[in-house]
Amino acid sequence: MNTPIYDYVTSYVEQNPHRMHMPGHKGAPYLGCEYRDITEITGADALYEADGIIMESEGYAAELFGSGRTLYSTEGSTQCIKGMLYLAMQLAAPCEKPVILAGRNAHKAFLYGCALLDLTVNWLYPEDGAHSICSCPITAKDVETALKNADTKPVAVYLTTPDYLGGMVDVAAVAKVCRRYAVPLLVDNAHGAYLKFLQPSLHPMDLGADLCCDSAHKTLPVLTGGAYLHLSHDAASKVGHIAKTAMGIFGSTSPSYLTLQSLDLCNRYLSDGYQNKLKQTICSIDDAKAKLSAMGYTILPSDPLK
Repeated sequence: MNTPIYDYVTSYVEQNPHRMHMPGHKGAPYLGCEYRDITEITGADALYEADGIIMESEGYAAELFGSGRTLYSTEGSTQCIKGMLYLAMQLAAPCEKPVILAGRNAHKAFLYGCALLDLTVNWLYPEDGAHSICSCPITAKDVETALKNADTKPVAVYLTTPDYLGGMVDVAAVAKVCRRYAVPLLVDNAHGAYLKFLQPSLHPMDLGADLCCDSAHKTLPVLTGGAYLHLSHDAASKVGHIAKTAMGIFGSTSPSYLTLQSLDLCNRYLSDGYQNKLKQTICSIDDAKAKLSAMGYTILPSDPLK
């Protein structure tokens, strides 16, 4: 798979130019990576107005994940979560006080986004017996009950799965309920970018989510902050034209080109035998779990890499 961002920077470095532009380190090797750290110079494209190498690379990512559209973030899923919330509000009918249904284990970035967008949160709580304070095993029945009893139609249902400890929600079942009530499903999949490459896929976009974020840097070979915002084909047809605006509203105007290059290179990594590597790793994890269980340890249900 082509790597247009990485290739452009490589070509630029090989020319050994006088850097009459930012960053101020001018490529001097204080850490050792500065020579590949550039900004939006001619030919390097611009993350929030992408029409060149970044747009091409994001297109390859969309192919890999089977999304209607995939956008890069250099500020983690934090930026993507806020962008998702903004897009969900654009999908919804205008109302005086928008409301969102969300699992109570949502990341603080979700709370910050709701505060900035003046979204009221109606929490979905787990039934008694959740394994820890970080777990929130919301069921399709919980979501249906909340939607049925809602005074105001929510702009979206928001789930965090896998959670920090690996707990997972049945996204496919929840997605069916959301479709029945014509409410978009948003998934914080920060810890599950790799789920796409299981056989079969357990990625939220393949299970019916409308919008989803992945922190590539958490489970894939990507620098810290590298993340994806995925739009389903239906969502892309409706709000794809403002998706970059949604990200730009909450993002720095100085995105990291080092992180963009790592996202770009990751496309090649994922397309070149990653599924088999992942399968082997999970087999090793399952073997370790079986041995621990035989020794008397309790192994809680979790996503395959936990």
